[in-house]
Amino acid sequence: MGVEALPVVYAALCVGVLLCVSIKNRCLIKGLLAGAVQGVAALYAVRLLGYAIGIAMPVNLYTLGTGVVLGSPGIALILAAQTIFRLRQAL
Repeated sequence: MGVEALPVVYAALCVGVLLCVSIKNRCLIKGLLAGAVQGVAALYAVRLLGYAIGIAMPVNLYTLGTGVVLGSPGIALILAAQTIFRLRQAL
């Protein structure tokens, strides 16, 4: 099993942008904490609303970690990956 390069590059880019903006605004801890809370809130919003639109997003260690570290873009990355892999399986 190899690691795909695109999700890793996207994750690194998200973390880099978050750190640059937080350092520029001189609120590193507050910025990181706000991003973590936003990511977890996005995860639970997708989890709750996903039943209505047919998206299954499990809440486990990996999705919570992605939400805390990457925030909302990390949750969007998980949704995009699920969509892409679901489309590949259908073909």
